Amino acid sequence: MKQDNNSIYKYDVNKAWDNLYAKLEKDRLLPAGAEPAPGGKRKIPLLWIAAAAVCAAVIFSIFYFPRNKPDSLLVLQNKESSGTWVAMLDDGSTVYLAPNASISCPPVFDSARRKVKLSGNALFSVTKDEHRPFVIETDEGITIEVVGTFFAVQSSSPGSPFELSVKQGKVNVRSGGNQPAVSVEAGEMVRKNTDGLNKFKILNSGAFSRFTDKMCFKDEKLNNIVHAINTVYGAPVVIADQSLNNRILTVTFENDSVAVMSQLICMALNLEQVNKQDTIFIRQSLK
Repeated sequence: MKQDNNSIYKYDVNKAWDNLYAKLEKDRLLPAGAEPAPGGKRKIPLLWIAAAAVCAAVIFSIFYFPRNKPDSLLVLQNKESSGTWVAMLDDGSTVYLAPNASISCPPVFDSARRKVKLSGNALFSVTKDEHRPFVIETDEGITIEVVGTFFAVQSSSPGSPFELSVKQGKVNVRSGGNQPAVSVEAGEMVRKNTDGLNKFKILNSGAFSRFTDKMCFKDEKLNNIVHAINTVYGAPVVIADQSLNNRILTVTFENDSVAVMSQLICMALNLEQVNKQDTIFIRQSLK
């Protein structure tokens, strides 16, 4: 990183450029004749790079779309065989849908509770609201109730039992009928066996990381994308200008660092990424 006269640190753009070039080359999205220039710099127009990054995400995400059912429920479904689709719900909660997973919920939650139906595997980051519990019902008849927390659910996986792992907060899990709820706190998981729900300590982070290796956003607001990245990585990425919050972007991140993800966003939206101490700022380009 380099420091300018205003003590603002800038990431190594050449490194981010090389990572992006390799990504586009792998996906065969480079134009004919796009060869490295002497010194390693790429002879590719910046606007074309941004467009290609967005197009790559469109190719992956084209089959992801919400649709309205006759009963006015909103259905979000990830129809792909790989990658996680990240979407923001009405209350500001974020859901990371695994391949072939879906949720259904009202387009706008009511004032009493926030209820969703889950089929498949998903990671949830639930916005805290003590007056409106967040309730999830699964295909196995399991009910999950939270106020605000971060947790992963394995549901309806062939040959695998229901599992729930909590990273932050506390979750109450009930397995149908009049069974008592099991309280699961951060660092704990619960699994459904033949004798009911059993609680364990989480032994590895795979329950969470498998949702973030490849994250896809479809027609999502910039502030929602940044929020999803910060939630998963704990990275302080800040949008410096609030007028940028509602910029819309379709993009896919695959095994990218937070710095590279920020750089891809900036290239696609013609913005600028700078770093001051440990914080990444996304702002209007000053060039």
